[in-house]
Amino acid sequence: MRFHQVIAALGGAAALLFTAAPAGAQAEPITEHYSVEFTAPSANPCNPSITGALTVQGDGVFTLTDTGQTFELNDNLQGRFSFDPDDPAVPTSSGHFVVQHRENVNYDQLKDLRVTDTQHTVVHLADGTSFPIQIRTTLLFHPDGSFEVKVDSLGCGGQAVA
Repeated sequence: MRFHQVIAALGGAAALLFTAAPAGAQAEPITEHYSVEFTAPSANPCNPSITGALTVQGDGVFTLTDTGQTFELNDNLQGRFSFDPDDPAVPTSSGHFVVQHRENVNYDQLKDLRVTDTQHTVVHLADGTSFPIQIRTTLLFHPDGSFEVKVDSLGCGGQAVA
């Protein structure tokens, strides 16, 4: 699923929407509640040869504190998803997810910004089978403004996937 990439990008994009406070300014936390809803082409993270449409609906809250010297963002998103495979012989699946996103930056030490996300998902198949998926990703922002998403680990049904 490209869901983990979407969530990582959303969290990073939220962080970039805010400008730094003047140095020495009093940190005033900002808290925002938001909802996500989308359908996008995707691949099964446990078997990338299975493609289909991923539909996601969720609610989240993030808090942001920027003192001008340090920046902290905490984001929690949870909701439900469904996956409708392109191949009608493959069963549809649905489930719930929780994504935790944390950023802590000291501007004096900033070169490349690395943001790590952890996604916990439980998939429910039509036959009643359930299994967990855990995805850990890193979002890298480079000094030239480019970024990339890397999948650090992927566990399907409690087993690591190479």
